[in-house]
Amino acid sequence: MTIPTVARTLPNQMSVRTSIAYQPALDGVRALAVTAVVLFHAELSGFTGGYLGVSMFFTLSGYLITSLLVHEHDSMGRIALGEFYRRRVRRLLPASAVSLGLVALAGTVSNVFDGVVDLRKQLVGSVLQVANWVFLIGDGSYQELFQRASGTSSPLEHFWSLAIEEQFYWVWPPAMVAILSRSRNVRSRIIVVALIAIGFSVSAPVIAAVWGPDAAYWSTPTRIAEILIGALLAVVLAGRTVDRRLSVVAPVSLLALAACIVTFPSSGGPAYHGVLPLVAVASAGLVLGLQIPSALGTLLSRAPLVWLGRISYGVYLFHWPIFVILDEQRTNLDGIVLFAVRIGLTLGAAQISYVLIERPIRTANAFGTRSTFGLAAMSTAVVAFVAIVVVPVGAGEYWISDEAIVAAAAIQPDDAELQIVTDADPRDTAPVTVPGVLDSASPQVTTLSSNPPSTTATSTSTTSTVPPLPRLTRPVRIVVAGDSTANATATGLIAWAAAHPELAQVDVITEPGCGFVRGGERWADGFEPNPTRCEEWIDVVLPERVSALEPDVVMLMVTSWDVLDHRWGDGLTVTPLDTGFAARIVADYLALSEALLAGGAGSVAFVRQPVPNLLWMNQDTGQQDPARHGVVYAVMDQLRASRVGDVGVIALDAWLADAGLDDDRGVRPDGIHWDPSASAQIAEDYLGEQLIRIALG
Repeated sequence: MTIPTVARTLPNQMSVRTSIAYQPALDGVRALAVTAVVLFHAELSGFTGGYLGVSMFFTLSGYLITSLLVHEHDSMGRIALGEFYRRRVRRLLPASAVSLGLVALAGTVSNVFDGVVDLRKQLVGSVLQVANWVFLIGDGSYQELFQRASGTSSPLEHFWSLAIEEQFYWVWPPAMVAILSRSRNVRSRIIVVALIAIGFSVSAPVIAAVWGPDAAYWSTPTRIAEILIGALLAVVLAGRTVDRRLSVVAPVSLLALAACIVTFPSSGGPAYHGVLPLVAVASAGLVLGLQIPSALGTLLSRAPLVWLGRISYGVYLFHWPIFVILDEQRTNLDGIVLFAVRIGLTLGAAQISYVLIERPIRTANAFGTRSTFGLAAMSTAVVAFVAIVVVPVGAGEYWISDEAIVAAAAIQPDDAELQIVTDADPRDTAPVTVPGVLDSASPQVTTLSSNPPSTTATSTSTTSTVPPLPRLTRPVRIVVAGDSTANATATGLIAWAAAHPELAQVDVITEPGCGFVRGGERWADGFEPNPTRCEEWIDVVLPERVSALEPDVVMLMVTSWDVLDHRWGDGLTVTPLDTGFAARIVADYLALSEALLAGGAGSVAFVRQPVPNLLWMNQDTGQQDPARHGVVYAVMDQLRASRVGDVGVIALDAWLADAGLDDDRGVRPDGIHWDPSASAQIAEDYLGEQLIRIALG
């Protein structure tokens, strides 16, 4: 059935044209949406929920695209899918390809994205319109966790929303062909689209509950509901009239959206629990109300807002890479000055893109359907080729040990006791000089100071004359436990043990992304629950392995996770400098030590972790504060004093400072994990011997 092209006008109502007439107020809505997103990314106070601007874009896109499809079908009796996709490609691809190409170029010729994990994979995912799935699937890796905890941002993080829209564009037009051609009347088409929209809306909280908050925020099935609500509005309004009294819906909806933008938290909260379809209802209410002339419609039709709405696609594309590159460390700017520079460059780039790329290509008559798709395929292939071949691959987990060396150094449990060989040997007579703190001159801290440690890192190492290592009846059995920095440290210990099988055997029981502090939430580019896998590792995996291996010493090392901001039941954000947080460190470190000692470990050795130097990646976060690490050092010393002979402390931080290795980028390429050769040097020159001495008491 074809809907008449002119709707009947009833009293107190106005006719809604069935053709898609240009509505400048909708450009004003685009302007508001992109402004919210940009101000959110600028971390401007009062815009913690500014990411909801993306939801507004989704709903508006669903409305406009579906309105075009319904109008074409009802006026022409069919939908020309080839022409639809030609228009979409010419509208979206050119500017997107340019922005991706510029990111690839910047990543190739400079180090601005050196700290970004999987930039190559993200580029390919973005150009293939599956970026949301790339980010969602990759979010669980330790490298992703470390990147977020360090504050390092990918310049392509915003492409997830573009991917969802583009996936919708590929699927929805054929679906509408089927719906419109098989619906017996207008009512039936509305019912079908409503059922689809409701179905996806209901699935959003279900997916959030089953697969977690990231799936709720990034997956296509959860977010497509916001687009479908706009599509439902388009189907309902097609060929119909809107009561003038419904104009009040627009300002009410806008106020509701503003309240959500102001009150929603920057991470977590309702957006991550599947309630964004309700936000889409408010966005749809705004669009509905703007179909009727009103003061709000006039305001949103003002020239500055219309201009910003027209270039909003370019603003969205270019603003985030500009924000990532122009940070405080690179520019030496902050506050309003940095904000003004970023916004100025963003608007300039968007205007240039609109004038020189987007509008000319969209309006050109020289490109038919075949040539458009051919050029689209070519540009996509070029960007993908550059991403795969030219863009440097990320360092990845470069500290992982070779499996053959791991096997050669592994602990071989037996019943032999560890004893010192007492027969005379010329090696036992010549003293050696070893820097360290594991001698009688070391300071003993028995209680946590009530005053925060100094924020200036100082070396506490001493140079002492100690006897050389004695000969042993068997190798010392060492278990390394902790996060990925413990894993990186173990790489050198494994190589050292394989080279000196008479001295040591090493097994590694680590869990990347986990600290020794339990429960609550921790900050990693937003608060997130302390992973349950971490507590399972502490409670089950580590004790069981230690009981089976019966090591002479368990080396415990965590670098960042126990000094990040945390929240527990009261919801207050605390750091190790707060008394309550420090008390938790004491309790959890003591409980872990006692569990390992009771489970078969001969002794426990805490390693004083060097303070990360993430400024190599032009970032600065709380984990770089020496004072926070100083609290952890004090806890370690307290435990050593309370369990003399059972617990030792190795001041690796001080030894590295004395050796001049603490600020060498070649030693820690990412600012936190050792290069394998540096790890081997640390084990050979210092760490291996210190662990043996602790094992020997």
